[in-house]
Amino acid sequence: MEIKRKVVLLGDTAVGKTSLVRRYVYNQFSDSYIQTIGTKVSKKEIKLNFAGVDYSITLVIWDVLGQQGYSNVQQAAFRGSDGALFVCDLTRKTTLNSILHYWIPTLQIVAGVPGLLLANKKDLDGWEISEDEVKEFSKVTGLPYYLTSAKTGENVEDAFRALAKLMLLFKPVRAGKMEKKEIKTPKDVLDYLMKDFCRQYGNWNDGMAIMEANIRVLDIDLRKPEILQLRLLIEKLYRIELYNLGEEKAQENKVRRLGVLNKIESDGS
Repeated sequence: MEIKRKVVLLGDTAVGKTSLVRRYVYNQFSDSYIQTIGTKVSKKEIKLNFAGVDYSITLVIWDVLGQQGYSNVQQAAFRGSDGALFVCDLTRKTTLNSILHYWIPTLQIVAGVPGLLLANKKDLDGWEISEDEVKEFSKVTGLPYYLTSAKTGENVEDAFRALAKLMLLFKPVRAGKMEKKEIKTPKDVLDYLMKDFCRQYGNWNDGMAIMEANIRVLDIDLRKPEILQLRLLIEKLYRIELYNLGEEKAQENKVRRLGVLNKIESDGS
């Protein structure tokens, strides 16, 4: 039987989500760190025998931006998901707390899906999270856990296969409409721009690739984007949309986006 399942990887910046995907899908690892902007999508086909049935499962793996506060982009990425891998960094205790207080609640706004906890960077020294703490977290949240290393590959494939089995056992619960977010800060504006551009572009993955390229060109810091950078970004998006949507629609989008930016600027003055 051939089926497709969408998996989202959630966790704070630099916990190793992208490295885990790279190890699992391509069997590669790099020590260099490149922050995910928006989302990145990869695919991996696995063969699985479950309850006497042979499955060919295409995992569509969404590596979701780990900077907290971008709930528009994150919740949009969560829609339609069938399973989740929550990733923490064993050398940073705050990343485990974030799963409980940010990532689980943010996902549950959109969907209730089976999940696993990956306590990553097992190969490193200087753990701030003990395995006993991981076990306790697993009991509290109901998330089975794996201690993983993207560098060595330890438990990475086992974790993805375990999630595939869970997704065959449990059907996701769709929560319906996403939570409406009030725009108050430059970070909120950037979150809005990413979601809005991808929606207008008509293809989330291609639209996000364009957004990522322009955010990098403008050297926008996701932790604290600047007003001037956002104005330049809106202008760049306008020029891109001129070719794709036509002058009238591109101008309409530009005016609306500038209106959002001007409002938070005037509110802050």
